[in-house]
Amino acid sequence: MALFGKKSKSTEVFLPDPEKANAWFDRARQMAESHNFESAFAFFASGFKLDPRDVAIHKEVLQIATTYYNRGGDKATNKQIKQVDGSTEIDKFVTALFVWWHDVMNAKHAMKAVSAAVNAEQNDFGAAMADTLLSLASKDGKALTYKELKSLMELFQSAGAWDQAIKVGQAALAAKPEDAVLERALNELAAERAMTQGGYDQMGTEEGGFKKFVKDIDKQRELEEDESLAGSAGSAERVIARAKKELEENPNSPDAVSAYVKVLKKHASPENIKLAFQVLMHGFKVTKQYRFRMEAADIKISMAANQILQLEEELASSPDEALQEKYDSSIAELRAFKKQEYQERAANYPTDRKIRFQLGELAIEDGDTNLAMECFQKAKDEPRLRVRAGQELGRCFASEGWYSEAVGEFKESIKALAGSDNDTELSLRYDLMQSLAKKAETDDNIDLAKEAMVICSGIARKDISYRDIRDCRRKLDDLVKKLD
Repeated sequence: MALFGKKSKSTEVFLPDPEKANAWFDRARQMAESHNFESAFAFFASGFKLDPRDVAIHKEVLQIATTYYNRGGDKATNKQIKQVDGSTEIDKFVTALFVWWHDVMNAKHAMKAVSAAVNAEQNDFGAAMADTLLSLASKDGKALTYKELKSLMELFQSAGAWDQAIKVGQAALAAKPEDAVLERALNELAAERAMTQGGYDQMGTEEGGFKKFVKDIDKQRELEEDESLAGSAGSAERVIARAKKELEENPNSPDAVSAYVKVLKKHASPENIKLAFQVLMHGFKVTKQYRFRMEAADIKISMAANQILQLEEELASSPDEALQEKYDSSIAELRAFKKQEYQERAANYPTDRKIRFQLGELAIEDGDTNLAMECFQKAKDEPRLRVRAGQELGRCFASEGWYSEAVGEFKESIKALAGSDNDTELSLRYDLMQSLAKKAETDDNIDLAKEAMVICSGIARKDISYRDIRDCRRKLDDLVKKLD
């Protein structure tokens, strides 16, 4: 523990690349949203190797890691760790993070991550994680030993987390009051905190000391105004104007693009939404971050859908042949655009199973069964989509007359569902019954017909009004008699 805060002797200069890092972070968020945590952690690690400075993203990953932990996620294997590890201090920091994400309640992993951050000169991370580390270190209710407290004090001091360093140092001194060296170290810590927080160590710089304090107050006032837009048009206009100015001053900044689009969408008018689209396309052009391109396309899709709804209302009030043609062509154009858009997204995010599933649904609408089957097969790899993708894949097989494959998919989906959703289970059993009946009729197989009859009977007993279950019951009766 005495080695905490030891500086690297490497002469290699690390140059962050936020643009490339953000591309990895975007992919990681896509994976996290679909609960593909392993891919998310790997992508976040790749991003942090390019730019580990943003504490907000670190906190975002810890939230994802907490979800992973609560869902019973496994610890990182040696093979996984070796794939992330590297020779630089940044590599070692990211590797320590990767291990911690896989076991986020482990205080030892947290300490190693903070220590690695200090060695990699990422003290902002260390200071930001101090309270989290303290909470983890005492989570089992046991008092920390003198040695543990002193080690934490040294670690927090190295990270610049002065308040936490003094807090644990005082606890260590209470455990061993005769330690004069520790008492002197605490006094020096208090003095160092006063110097740093007062800005005296920055007085010679343009942004140091009092000037920085005043700017921070102004920034805080702006943030409070951003967060308190309780319908005030004047405040809204000021926030939009400020976001616009920020983008004009930093036209290549992804954060400025995101902030401007956020306030435009929050105060959504037709003009603001169109402007948000233009800002997003600008963001995509200058940053090459595909997430901006996706968000712009979502706006385009939403606008087209709203136009179709307006056409529906016009048709309902005054039917017209020309209007009907316009309505039909608008639907066809939107369907084609969405399919093309999701094909592009699938190419950019090949491991995102949610995008694959959505593309499969669009392919079904377009009558492209081959593409749909391919998409649903890949979407099944995501546990959250396994049942829905399996059912859709089974329906694709059935539409092609591949009843054996359809039966297999429906049975597998029912097993995966494990009775957790009655409506979905009824739908799956209905589809299974239909495919068994078709297979029985094609193969002249009485056993399959009887199996379909048992399923039909179960659905009828549960809900006699379900779809056309009465007709199905009569048809299966006839089929069984015919084959018997």
